[in-house]
Amino acid sequence: MKKVDKIEGLKVKNLRVIPDERGWLMEILWSDDVIFEKFGQVYITTAYPGVIKGWHYHKIQTDNFTCIKGMMKGFNGIGT
Repeated sequence: MKKVDKIEGLKVKNLRVIPDERGWLMEILWSDDVIFEKFGQVYITTAYPGVIKGWHYHKIQTDNFTCIKGMMKGFNGIGT
C-alpha cells in the first residue's frame, strides 16, 4: 500500500488480478487489511462521460472506492 500526497489521508491499495481459464478475480478489501475500519455499505454505480456524481459533504465518513473501468477523481474537502 502506498500513501498518495495529492489528497490528505488518501491511501491507495494495489490490487492484483488473479486470472484462470474461467475469467478473473480481484480481491478488493479484506477485514484484516490495514485500511479497513468497519463495514458500512457496498454499492456499485456508473457515471456517463462528462458527468460529475457524489458532489456532497459528509462531516465524518470513511469510504473505500474501487474504479473497475475508466478513471475516478476524488476530493476530501479538507481546507475548504
